[in-house]
Amino acid sequence: MSLQASDIVAYQSANMPENDSNACGGAINLNGLVVFTDLGANDAVGVVSDNAGDNESVTITGRLANGAIDSEVLVLNGTTRVPGAKTFERILKIVLGGAAAGVVTVDRNTGGAVIKAIPAGITSVRRAFYDSVSDSSPKVLYEKIFLKNTSGTFSLTNAVASLSADPSGKMKFALSAAKDDAVSVANRLAAPGGLTFVDEPTTQAVPGVNLGPGEAIGVWLQASLDALEAAIKSSVTVQLRGAST
Repeated sequence: MSLQASDIVAYQSANMPENDSNACGGAINLNGLVVFTDLGANDAVGVVSDNAGDNESVTITGRLANGAIDSEVLVLNGTTRVPGAKTFERILKIVLGGAAAGVVTVDRNTGGAVIKAIPAGITSVRRAFYDSVSDSSPKVLYEKIFLKNTSGTFSLTNAVASLSADPSGKMKFALSAAKDDAVSVANRLAAPGGLTFVDEPTTQAVPGVNLGPGEAIGVWLQASLDALEAAIKSSVTVQLRGAST
């Protein structure tokens, strides 16, 4: 037995701003994730749990086809799927009213493609750079997430990170200077100090070389927008790799 890919989980930071004014970064938020599958086409979504007792509210927030941000609140009905009615162009965040006992699945009304299976105990899933927009001049934004080794036993040794996919070509990243840090910046327009941002295929080593059981490393994402940039619906993949025995 050794460390599995599923043991490395991407979590939110404490401050994931929805504007260019609020604080950004901080410590890890173990109740929030940042990975989901976006809509392949405009669609409404539904929710269902694998636990019959779950009755929490689930607030889906996204952009409509006209570009406006809107939300829809669905209430879990245990193992009976609850369909939504609002058609979204993209999902921005999914927030549960409380921790569910079971796995809550959010899926498309058309075809049933799964957007996210939210594990028990997780209360939110969100997109980085929420509602970020370009200006009349070029603009650079920053957002912090964490990659955590959730194994209680195994380390990822000689651990390095890199961008393995950046379809938009707008992204760079930098690892925090220390594991399990709580560094924040004034807002997402402020660059974290002392870090070097790189793009694919350049790697950065995890401080201390290894990511031990239960340890997390902060990952600062950098998005560079051109002046009056058209809307971008894209993703970025940060890969953490190493060895395990």
